[in-house]
Amino acid sequence: MTTQKDIMDALNDLTAQCFPGRTTYRDAWPEQFTRPSLFLVAEPREEIGGNRYTVELKQVFGVQINDAVDDHYEADTDRLSEETDRLMEALSLGVLPVGDRALHIDKLVSERVEAASVIKVTLHWFDDRPQRKTEQPPAAKGLDIVTQVRNNGGGTA
Repeated sequence: MTTQKDIMDALNDLTAQCFPGRTTYRDAWPEQFTRPSLFLVAEPREEIGGNRYTVELKQVFGVQINDAVDDHYEADTDRLSEETDRLMEALSLGVLPVGDRALHIDKLVSERVEAASVIKVTLHWFDDRPQRKTEQPPAAKGLDIVTQVRNNGGGTA
């Protein structure tokens, strides 16, 4: 089963290729975080279908590109746009390699938020459904039990 950690590791590897040497924070960052830096976050995972043996999953992951700022806490718009385009291009292949899998990228959305750019990556994939072991008797054994109860005057099973 593909875990959120597996996906976060894959996103981290991709962003490290796009932005070598840049600090990356996952899930939370310190109050005085380094700039420029990256922030990766997993949003809630959604089970959207499947069958007895597989489950269909969809999850959004956020990548925030925190640019360096000047004395007025302003980022360089051109540089931030170039960095956003670089990551969007790396993700535009349509799949994210995760271990021996390639998870489908359904949607990429980017937006500017103050001195940062946020890219939302929507992933969609199928995975094995965890199987439970059940201790149910075979049908023939169940019929034997019902017959014994009835023969012993126990009424209904």
